[in-house]
Amino acid sequence: MKKQPQITEQTRANLREAFWALYAERPIERIPVREICERAGYNRATFYLYYHDVYEVLAEVEDTVLQGIQTLVEGLLARGEKLDFSRHMGLIFQMAADWRRYTEVLLGQNGDPAFVERLKETLRPLVERFVLPAKGLDGQAGRVVSEFYLSGILAAVRAWLAEEDPMPIDALIRIVVGTVFPA
Repeated sequence: MKKQPQITEQTRANLREAFWALYAERPIERIPVREICERAGYNRATFYLYYHDVYEVLAEVEDTVLQGIQTLVEGLLARGEKLDFSRHMGLIFQMAADWRRYTEVLLGQNGDPAFVERLKETLRPLVERFVLPAKGLDGQAGRVVSEFYLSGILAAVRAWLAEEDPMPIDALIRIVVGTVFPA
């Protein structure tokens, strides 16, 4: 019996949504397949037709988010424009905001630390293209500054997303730039 592609994708989407609702509430170790199936309206056998375990569902969600951000990064790099620190930082915050439904959880306390590293690698080309050359950094110095920048900006994104009513991105950037680079 052949599966119908539309039904297959809808079933996968329903299972992902049920998983995501649970993952937003608690660590992955405390999410039983039974509960995902109950929320999605399927039996366990259906879940196992599509996924090996809850970690595979999480990986699929993470891959989707990273592919979306990768597309944005590649678009920025392809345009060949020059970005200053403020605009570069603003773009990263905007990406996090655009994907907020996921980044808020994935960067939060129950998030996967491996996702943070994968996100850094997705964003690293922006740093290498726009931040490091502006400061004349390469080699070991470039790697250290790149890690410092990416870790710092993701920590700031995490704190910003954790706010119930986060300040506008432009106000946040003014504060950060004014603090890091006082006039």
